[in-house]
Amino acid sequence: MKITKWLMSFVLLLTLAATISPSVSFADEGDYYEQNEAFFENAPESYKDFIKKYDPDERTVSCGRFDVSCHVYKIALDSGVSAMDFIKDLMKKTVISPTDIVGNPSYEAYKDGIFALSKIVLAIFIAFNAAKIVSLRMADADDSATVWNEKIVSIVVSAFFLFVYDSIIEWILHAQELMMHEIIDTISSENLVLNMITNILMGPGLFSIIVILIIGIMLIVLMLQLFYRTAFVAILYIAGPIAIATKINDTYNFFDFWLKNFIIAFITLALQLIAIAVGINQFLIPPSYFGDTYHLFLGSAFFILSMTLPGLLGQWGFSTGSARSVASGAKTAVKMMVMKRR
Repeated sequence: MKITKWLMSFVLLLTLAATISPSVSFADEGDYYEQNEAFFENAPESYKDFIKKYDPDERTVSCGRFDVSCHVYKIALDSGVSAMDFIKDLMKKTVISPTDIVGNPSYEAYKDGIFALSKIVLAIFIAFNAAKIVSLRMADADDSATVWNEKIVSIVVSAFFLFVYDSIIEWILHAQELMMHEIIDTISSENLVLNMITNILMGPGLFSIIVILIIGIMLIVLMLQLFYRTAFVAILYIAGPIAIATKINDTYNFFDFWLKNFIIAFITLALQLIAIAVGINQFLIPPSYFGDTYHLFLGSAFFILSMTLPGLLGQWGFSTGSARSVASGAKTAVKMMVMKRR
């Protein structure tokens, strides 16, 4: 009986000790430094002391209770690692699947309402342009036949787009989904965060800890931009029918603007993912020696490029749209001058 009580007490003591004591890692403190001691031979002593506390299994450092500087760097390191872990699982969800947009109940109700409105708008524009063409023919204008042909083509194109609208959007989304998956598959996902952290820590001393935090923040910003593209595509999908219906109107033609932004959204998303993939792959290349920052800065440069791409492509889009508007206005002005002279 006494032996049974003693065993029960021993089991309870072990359970209490396991609950109170911190989780034990398979790697002892300093193992990472010992495995790469030759690499850190030229590192400052302060950084050597920090690396000796690094545990690659837990991806953190063990600091003394009163080691203030160590705790500061530990907060930066843990924050960067947490951000990278969070982004790693979200990256594949940035690829827009056709089912995410077409047939999504969150968007279909609004799109159906816009679609019904587009039929009314299309009928109004057809009646308005028909009256305009009749008036031009009655005035015996030379360009009435040209205007008639242009309007017929616009009506056919608008009707075709409205008739197969969902199918066209689905084909476009399916094509970009295949392309995006090919881009993401180029990233080595096995131990991605661990390999990135390990390679960065072989960089320029304690500054590498700050770099880890900055990269984590940059990845969060990039993910927000990518999800913004998803929301933007959803809005373009909802507003598409009304933009298509305005194609036959000269003054309120939003079709070109809508189509251009739809294309730019996918081009931006693809280029951003390519820049992110190249940047991550740069971080996965270990430095050749302590202080080698080539891949570190090159990977960061691709991340910064990815963040600035929407602005660059947006400027290109607005510039081409402005040029087209100026050209259209000039064309209309010339027509009015010719008609007045006659």
